[in-house]
Amino acid sequence: MATQPPVKNPIVEKCTGCENIEGGHCRIWAVPAAKWRLGVCPSATHVKLEVKEREEKVRVGQQKQKKK
Repeated sequence: MATQPPVKNPIVEKCTGCENIEGGHCRIWAVPAAKWRLGVCPSATHVKLEVKEREEKVRVGQQKQKKK
């Protein structure tokens, strides 16, 4: 028995500009709309992810106590 490749759905508007598009279909995901449901597609090459760094609290003017 020969296995058939999965049926691929067409891309959605958010996919426009991605390098993974071939002939109106995503070459990585069979259902591109599902990858955009919860945010940004993990394979999107046209979207830059912004990483927010946590700001550390800087304490100024504290001195160590001397032990007797």
